[in-house]
Amino acid sequence: MDELTQRVSKNLAAIREERRYSLDDLALLTGVSKSMLRQIEKGSSSPTISTLWKIANGLKISFTSLVKEEKAAVSVIDNVAGTPLMEKDESYRLFPLFPFEPDRKFESYFVQMHPGATLESEGHRGEVEEYIFVTQGSLRLGVGERSFRVEKDHSIRFPASGPHSYRNEGTTLVKMIMILYYARA
Repeated sequence: MDELTQRVSKNLAAIREERRYSLDDLALLTGVSKSMLRQIEKGSSSPTISTLWKIANGLKISFTSLVKEEKAAVSVIDNVAGTPLMEKDESYRLFPLFPFEPDRKFESYFVQMHPGATLESEGHRGEVEEYIFVTQGSLRLGVGERSFRVEKDHSIRFPASGPHSYRNEGTTLVKMIMILYYARA
């Protein structure tokens, strides 16, 4: 079991135990099957980004609550170290950088998107803003009915409680830093 899968397994089991939920309760809240939740808790399955978002939204917790590890006083992070969270085709890779902490109200990620990669998000619960900093390539961001092109060395901020999507329509890898800010954490 890789390090990230182990953290997700440990964190999900701890959250479920703390809240005294059965696997049936958790499946009902999240829309993720009981058997998949059992595999995730045992560390025998590495869940997709979409599955982790369903779990986080169902539990009304931040995404990084599921992937966090104990923090040190000072942290220097290799943006691509460790095992990324990926969609099934591996064209969208999400590397957790700094997890959510209640006193800081944000979490951050390094994202790589191959040409043609797309990710659709249902939206995050509560008052959440996303901040995207594109460092390579060109990102097509859909927010509700609107569409924005965010080029290299440009950034965008938007309310993320509604549906939004990320698309690499170009021919080069898109790299970006993503920060989720929780106004009411």
